[in-house]
Amino acid sequence: MKVIGVIARGPSPLVLDAREYWDLGGLVATGDVWLIGEAIAYRTPGYPWLIGVMRAWFPQPLLGLVCLQGALWLGSVGLTALIARDLSGRRQSVGLVLGVSLAMLSSLTYTAAVLSETLFTFLLMAHLWSMCRFVRRPALTGGVWVGLTLGLTILTRPIGLLIWVADAIFLVGRWHCFPAASTDSFCRRRGWVGAGVAGVVALACLTPWLVRNERLFGRVMLTEFVGRNVWIVTFQDGSGAGLNWPRSSSSEQLENQLTESVWNDMVSDGSWRHTWTVSRALTASGLDDASADRLMKRVAKDAISDAPVTFVKKSLRRWINFWRTRATDLPPQFAELSQQDIAAIAVTRGKEPFAGQDVWGIKVAPIDTALRFRWSNWLSGNTLLVFVMVAAVMLLLWHRDTRSAGLWLAALLGYVSGITAALEIPDYRYRMIVEPVVVVAVVSAVAPLLFSPEPNAASSTDA
Repeated sequence: MKVIGVIARGPSPLVLDAREYWDLGGLVATGDVWLIGEAIAYRTPGYPWLIGVMRAWFPQPLLGLVCLQGALWLGSVGLTALIARDLSGRRQSVGLVLGVSLAMLSSLTYTAAVLSETLFTFLLMAHLWSMCRFVRRPALTGGVWVGLTLGLTILTRPIGLLIWVADAIFLVGRWHCFPAASTDSFCRRRGWVGAGVAGVVALACLTPWLVRNERLFGRVMLTEFVGRNVWIVTFQDGSGAGLNWPRSSSSEQLENQLTESVWNDMVSDGSWRHTWTVSRALTASGLDDASADRLMKRVAKDAISDAPVTFVKKSLRRWINFWRTRATDLPPQFAELSQQDIAAIAVTRGKEPFAGQDVWGIKVAPIDTALRFRWSNWLSGNTLLVFVMVAAVMLLLWHRDTRSAGLWLAALLGYVSGITAALEIPDYRYRMIVEPVVVVAVVSAVAPLLFSPEPNAASSTDA
């Protein structure tokens, strides 16, 4: 009912990233699956593919997409419950996860937005579940599913690229460092063959996109966006380091790439600190998307080398705030918008806010009330959740049977939060993708304290 209530409030406007995703999906719908017609290096194709399918096959693609994303959110909750049951060996974990999910509302509002978070979260949890099953029963087919889900996760958001490192920690820990009594040498050999198959399948998923980028930009790469990310955290004030413009060969090259008037305007109004202002100016000057990003990365690195202590301090602060940042601005839905709001969006963005799609939206009083009092907008609540999460991971690490799972979850949480802190200004939408992983950690640690193990339970800790 909660999902239906959120969907009933209508879609979010197609602005900024959402409009770009919608337009990329339109290219896919017309047959440009590899997005050759939009030579950008900072997007992966997974989410545009989903939008393209909806735009090509459904008469009302925006409605279909929102409904599908609601189903994916429910699927993520179900996968979270299955993973917690596998790791804890307690079937009651399913009920605990479902109970906790009742308080999860902020992430659900993103199902009404044309953004990749919902799809990425579902694919991430599908991958983690396939890993649990693979560790418990190593097999070639299991390796195929591990590789396929990993490949699709990476193609949806590039932060998934190094998830395999956490997976490797899990495998080594479970099969070698803290093996269960049932783990024999044959099981391990079969498992490592399956892991090799997973790597091959994941690489096969990525190869066409890597080839596309090599042909368009002259380099084998998944995306080229680090430069624009680093520019934000290097030069932006506030959560960014707010560093000064460096004097180096790279900075001179960037200045010379732009016309004198354009550069002087940026200096006079301080807009050189804004990532997209600089990026668009560079591409307008003739640089391709990837080359502009590389140049921005070199300039930012020069600025960081001039003030490394300041940059590190700000990065540590962003890492802490990754977990504590309040969800103050959730995607607005049609039911919340007045006609004046919609007209203002159209004027500001220069485009129709819903791209001519049929829209709907009614206010649902219980949902409106719950959103006003949502947990994620409570700084003290977020801080408390951090302590609960850390305690849960430590408890998993304390017990030998769950130590490998604890290492796995700790590596995942540390990787996502660390990379995000290094490259992004803290925002709830970056944290929401690991909310289900936090739930897995807490429930997997708490369930053994509350319930007896299942008779003949076959958890992933008994691989």
